[in-house]
Amino acid sequence: MSKIRRTIEAMQGYVPGRQPSGAFVKLNANENPYPPSPKALEALGAVGPDSFRLYPSSTADELRKTAAEVFGVPFGCIVAGNGSDDIFTMIIRSILDEGDTLAVVDPTYTLYETLAEIQGAKTEKHPLKGDYSLPESFFESEAKLKILPNPNAQTGTLFPKEDIARLVESAKGIVVIDEAYALFAGSNAIELLPRCPNLIVTRTMSKSHSLAGLRVGFGLASEEIISALMKVKDSYNLNGASQKAAREALLDREYTSGVIKKIVETRDDFGKGLAAIGWVVTPSSGNFLLATPPSGDACKITDYLEKNGYLVRHFDTPRLKDKIRFSIGKKEQMDDLLELLKKHTAR
Repeated sequence: MSKIRRTIEAMQGYVPGRQPSGAFVKLNANENPYPPSPKALEALGAVGPDSFRLYPSSTADELRKTAAEVFGVPFGCIVAGNGSDDIFTMIIRSILDEGDTLAVVDPTYTLYETLAEIQGAKTEKHPLKGDYSLPESFFESEAKLKILPNPNAQTGTLFPKEDIARLVESAKGIVVIDEAYALFAGSNAIELLPRCPNLIVTRTMSKSHSLAGLRVGFGLASEEIISALMKVKDSYNLNGASQKAAREALLDREYTSGVIKKIVETRDDFGKGLAAIGWVVTPSSGNFLLATPPSGDACKITDYLEKNGYLVRHFDTPRLKDKIRFSIGKKEQMDDLLELLKKHTAR
């Protein structure tokens, strides 16, 4: 008799973007190509030995106070986590019982389904329309929990504010809007929180603030929901150094805005370059582009790019298998990548 839960034995598990060693231009995990705020780096450099010897604040109060001011929510309406993935774990552990249903769109971030499966919950998938807009069935679903990234994690699609408001206001259960890429889009659902007690908004500092390696994320919701999430989070889920650096990064809004501006400009220029050589580019509001090569053979092109020092993301799924997702690097990296793709197209 196995000592492992049957659910765990049967499941595949989430597969993140590869983190290889070696001299690659890494454009496969939507990481930020620029360094963190100098103020964040200064804070890390000033971390003393007691910050390593002693436990950190278990509730990250100083960081949460700063984040609450930046996001414009009351202190009691925010929880900090070890990346937004940690926030999703708290949410699903708090809301879904075995046999309950999570509703997601397809394609989307697949970790949601994995976490639900661990909990013994079911996942109900609602295919996005041909233009990646929301299907009516997603609004009509009576699932206990719905999770939607905005912009969407794999396509970069920004869903209209009116659709987000309708989704939350019509839901019978809890709705999570995952805003990992919101700062690149200039749009957010935080303004809905005061009138929508069933809404949770998540944020991460991995993408826009270049802190993927420190793992910092937030959940914003009513005090009732945050109180529940606090009950299930790990005791010391966010280390002391991360708390200090993240606080300074949040406060350095001018630096963050400058980095985002450069990435968005590079994204748009790279998309135009791809279109000029025959690629079909999906409009994106994130720090990445999803595009279909003229040959349709995304898998071979992914291998070709890796042999030439570039790591990109290919999803072997029905709706994405002919596409490649490019994280946006620095301008010179994307210019060199475009030249490499031109050579491949001309062969």
